[in-house]
Amino acid sequence: MLDQLTQVWRARHVLLVGGTDVLCACLQALLTELGARPARIPASASSETLCRAMTAGRISAVIVPGAHALSPQRDAPHQLAAIDALITEVREAGVPLLILCSDAPVYRAQARPWLAEEDDALGGQTREGLIQSLVQLYAEGAARGLLGDPVNALIVRHPPLLGTDAPSVAQYARWCRSLLTGDVVAVEQPDRQGVFAHPLDIACGVLTLGARALGGEPAQSRVFNLAPGPEGLTSNRSAALRFIRRAGGTRPIAERMPPAPDTPPLLCGARARLLGGIRPLLGADEALSLLLSLERARAAGTEAAETQKQAHDYLLRLP
Repeated sequence: MLDQLTQVWRARHVLLVGGTDVLCACLQALLTELGARPARIPASASSETLCRAMTAGRISAVIVPGAHALSPQRDAPHQLAAIDALITEVREAGVPLLILCSDAPVYRAQARPWLAEEDDALGGQTREGLIQSLVQLYAEGAARGLLGDPVNALIVRHPPLLGTDAPSVAQYARWCRSLLTGDVVAVEQPDRQGVFAHPLDIACGVLTLGARALGGEPAQSRVFNLAPGPEGLTSNRSAALRFIRRAGGTRPIAERMPPAPDTPPLLCGARARLLGGIRPLLGADEALSLLLSLERARAAGTEAAETQKQAHDYLLRLP
């Protein structure tokens, strides 16, 4: 897999349309390690900025790490206008590939628990999920040529990632900060299953799917779910206890039961696994250890260097 990724991405100009979030940082670090030439502009960049960025070099791919944040205004008209502007610029610039990533909960609620597959009904459980459903349907229509000349677009859905402030995962970064300051680790909803998806696993999955598309493989699907493996699913209590023990902590945890955030469905990653050979490498324990190292580096002002190091080490583990 590493040879394939390097062969496809080496020397390619890749435009990241996103902020300083962890997925964008991991994508940029992995692309750099693979020999690509990534550049980044803000997610809310104007059409003029997008046009200049796409025509400044021979852009091979545009990747949007957070498609739900393309517009500062989170209502449907502004989000749809933003995706339309992006697709128009990609089409006019002749960019070979557009990849849209999002952790928005776009699937409708069903009896729990369930694994959401790509063909399940959309609509979301929240207003954000509904709006992102519309955005993704619009992008898929553009990819199929329903809105003018087709654009080669992939849509990647993934769960909230470690290191973000999403309600379902924000506490894990707080665990790290508590360990670093010697405070008691507060474990919210200790019996609840945590979904420990590391951004490096998701970023590598995105680039693997992109490599298939740029390599000329026929588009059997435009939409993919990326999800952690079985080792990335564990209860918050057991994950915290193992995490503290491995990090050398000795203080007991403090269990809390605040109102639980809505639980999105688990994503089924079978399609990506079958078509792209995508299998997560990082279980919950290792993912938390990497998050701790990143939080330590952030406190020391060396976050970028640590992200690059983790990306380098990650790629060495690929078959």
